[in-house]
Amino acid sequence: MSNRKRSSPRDGEYSVGYGRPPQHTRFQPGRSGNPKGRPKGSKNFSTVFDEELAQPVTLTENGQRKRMPKGRALAKQLINKALNSDHRAAAMVLDQTRRSEGSGKAPMASVEVGLPENKLVVESLVRRIRLATEAGEEMEASPDKGEAPK
Repeated sequence: MSNRKRSSPRDGEYSVGYGRPPQHTRFQPGRSGNPKGRPKGSKNFSTVFDEELAQPVTLTENGQRKRMPKGRALAKQLINKALNSDHRAAAMVLDQTRRSEGSGKAPMASVEVGLPENKLVVESLVRRIRLATEAGEEMEASPDKGEAPK
């Protein structure tokens, strides 16, 4: 290392060096530092996904053609599979029910389920989930003092 001091510019001189780029190559006002970056108005995946779920689709239900958003049709199909003993679909429905109840959204029983028998099954599932959740909260609230069960 040298003991040289930096010389200050005199009379409008500008020394170019480490940390001092030429003035004509510095960022210009109003010009982006990343001109080929993300274009304005481009959408992220979440926005595109939500828009796609909102697109209408026509399907036949009970012999009648109905138009509804894709998201609603997907929810109907998932719930119907869960009611027909598809264990994966049932797990997904129960998981979503827990999430929506925890976030203060409308309960799962408010979704259209078609037949009255299906509505009874869904209401029963919701009731069982609520009871299990309440029992879990009670277990968390009471501290275990190391006593053996009687």
